[in-house]
Amino acid sequence: MISLRPLQKSDISIIKAWPPYPAEFSGLDYALRDSGWLDEYVEKAGTELFIAEDSDTIVGFSILSCEIGGSAEFRIALHPERVGHGLGKTITLLTLRHGFSHPDIWSIRLIVRKTNLRAQKLYSSLSFQIVGECTEDIQGKPVEFYQMIISRDQFAAEDKDPAAREKEGKEAVLVIDVQNEYFTGNIPITYPPGSLNNILLIMDTAQDHHIPIVVIQHGSTAPDAKTFRIGSPGYELLNEIKNRPYDVLIQKTLPGSFSGTGLGRWLKERGIVKVTIVGYMTQMCCDTTARQAFHRGYTVQFIADATGTLDITNYAGTVKAEELHRAICVTQAMRFSSVMMTRDWIANLNG
Repeated sequence: MISLRPLQKSDISIIKAWPPYPAEFSGLDYALRDSGWLDEYVEKAGTELFIAEDSDTIVGFSILSCEIGGSAEFRIALHPERVGHGLGKTITLLTLRHGFSHPDIWSIRLIVRKTNLRAQKLYSSLSFQIVGECTEDIQGKPVEFYQMIISRDQFAAEDKDPAAREKEGKEAVLVIDVQNEYFTGNIPITYPPGSLNNILLIMDTAQDHHIPIVVIQHGSTAPDAKTFRIGSPGYELLNEIKNRPYDVLIQKTLPGSFSGTGLGRWLKERGIVKVTIVGYMTQMCCDTTARQAFHRGYTVQFIADATGTLDITNYAGTVKAEELHRAICVTQAMRFSSVMMTRDWIANLNG
């Protein structure tokens, strides 16, 4: 399973030690070496560099460099032993989805060698359009390129095959409030164990099945808020979520993800009829959002081992996390949701 993560400086020496490209791709070797793309972009402002991994093995990297006017430049390089095996399309899609999840990016451009017919075909299949030509100096030699570009709307409308679009029109995964506050902040989640790993597995599986992923982020505008104060470390999305592809980020200030947000409109515009609930906390934002979705006519799936909570004490009494979590799941199963485990959700997808 291919996944993206931010490039770390220790990755650079590993990439620069890769073997040379096969003969037919030898002209691309400069991207990996000293004074190549990594050296050019690693300190460039507004630039994100991603490592593509397959089972913890680095198989490529990609670059998104933001520019004035809502555009970003895209570049990609694969491990020499993985060139020509279809990996480029997967990494390109993951990077584009990440790029277009930024509200300020409206188009992504690239350049491709005129002689690289394989890459031209790939980018055309993803709805990139040729908009011009240019000549670049590569290792002291002039090289001719096509300039290609794709807009946010083109990518959203045309990047998936018919089977994927049909799937997209049915289900969406709602990843609710997986933020630092629940891990390194004031209210660390304790139950059930392994909930975060299950959330990440569901996100990766949804990505593989072309199921839209909605990331929801809770915030408080109160300047003295003890939790989720906007701009505080606790408010930030957990890195494992932030660095995974998702389709849209919805920000909210109330427990219900539909309240005062554009979530309902976003789901309706895409023909979504089923939502899958994962995230935190079980008895607050997950429970409230599941009930709101049910009341709006959605089929709801509540993933018991991909939601979580902690021990709660207030003026009304004390309840242990396990007891609280179980009570909410039992209540959800009475009317509002199909309560299931991560393995069952994945098994249903695989038929």
